Amino acid sequence: MSLRQNEPLLERFRDQYAAYKAAHPQFWLYAVVDFAAMSRRWQSTLSDIVKAMPRFPLYANTGLDDLADIGPFLIACPEPEGDEPLGIYRSLLHLTTHDRRFVSWLWSVHEVEPLVDHLQTLLHARLGPDSEDAWFFFHQPAYLPVLHRLFPEDTRRYMFGPCLAWWCRDVHGELIELACENLPLPAAREALPVSGEVVGALHRESAPAQVYAWLHKAMPDVLDASSCMNEQFKQLEPLVQRAFAYGISNKIDLGIYTMFGLEYGAQYDDHPALQAALAQFRSGSTALIDSYTALGGDVWNEIEITARQRAADAATEAYQATLTKRGYALIAVRLVNDNRHRKTIVKFGPSDERGLSEVKLGGIDAAGFRAVHIDIASAPVPIPGKSVNVKWVGPSGCEVSSEVEVSGELPRAEGEGLAIVKFADDFRVYVSMHARDPAIRTQREKEYAYLGLELPRETTR
Repeated sequence: MSLRQNEPLLERFRDQYAAYKAAHPQFWLYAVVDFAAMSRRWQSTLSDIVKAMPRFPLYANTGLDDLADIGPFLIACPEPEGDEPLGIYRSLLHLTTHDRRFVSWLWSVHEVEPLVDHLQTLLHARLGPDSEDAWFFFHQPAYLPVLHRLFPEDTRRYMFGPCLAWWCRDVHGELIELACENLPLPAAREALPVSGEVVGALHRESAPAQVYAWLHKAMPDVLDASSCMNEQFKQLEPLVQRAFAYGISNKIDLGIYTMFGLEYGAQYDDHPALQAALAQFRSGSTALIDSYTALGGDVWNEIEITARQRAADAATEAYQATLTKRGYALIAVRLVNDNRHRKTIVKFGPSDERGLSEVKLGGIDAAGFRAVHIDIASAPVPIPGKSVNVKWVGPSGCEVSSEVEVSGELPRAEGEGLAIVKFADDFRVYVSMHARDPAIRTQREKEYAYLGLELPRETTR
């Protein structure tokens, strides 16, 4: 992905920097960078970017000193003007385009040392109704919106109050701007109270990353290694949330549910037998993989067939959306003559599609006792609902033209479909588009019939 695609976000940083600069005599923008979330390759890339910039480890002198070198640290970002500073911003934005867990941005009037001292007090927390003493990794970008939204007001002001704002990105690349109050640094608390409600919300928020880690170790083949982490999390998140809705919360059970969703599609659990198993799982103690195994091969065969059909239907929908946007399909053409006059130099072209040229289809003999036809391997044909100009030279030697609205249905996939240009025995011209070879349609009908389903109607216009 090109860094230039992040320019709107870069402009947002520049605008905010200018606004804070005008309002506050002295302020800083800190990047909170989490090395621990990165692969060695990304760590090396980031080190090259910020090698000349001072780092302020969040874990230094906290009891997590062994992690200080690889744990999160703050760097003070330069003013976003000039090639080198802008290059730093672009690089950090590029990192979060790949994986949002890498970086967040903290705006503050406080100098870095006292600010780090304050942030370190957030690392010690008492979690849930039992006040369990724990290290609290509040700084993870996925946690920040949850904490800002769910913390009680006094706790929220303690964590976020000393900032002007705290920014991060979500898996969709959107910038999340958390507003803060620009308060003085508060007196340190002994431990940050984190309620059971917040702990539960953080567990749900972190579950996709935990499931990814489990799948990466146990079932790496189901993951799309070619996609960036944000894209993979976009796949995992809805599946994990569906699992939670069934009462599935154990990491391995979440991983199993998600793995099957990646294999068979997000709606694989619509099968009645699987619905029954998941309903029983909510109140039982059986591992999810055991519940799935007990369903038997016939159920999973049916799920597999349905999954293939859904994938084919989704691909068809995407392809037909492309054709609709483009306005034409590149498909085979059958030229049919059902009247007694030979047609020479038949030409075919759109009446309203820019960028498409007129196509010569050749000539065709007059019909005798039955219609004659010739096939053309491929030509651009306007989609149903649009008009096309059909031109030809008749027996008089003069060119004749007819503007015809295309009827019919869209093809289902690249390389499929047939357009028929028919010179009818009533001397009118008809142009129709057909989706696919009937033999292929018959096979599809068999699969739907096996499941007792009705074949969806083809998309028409």
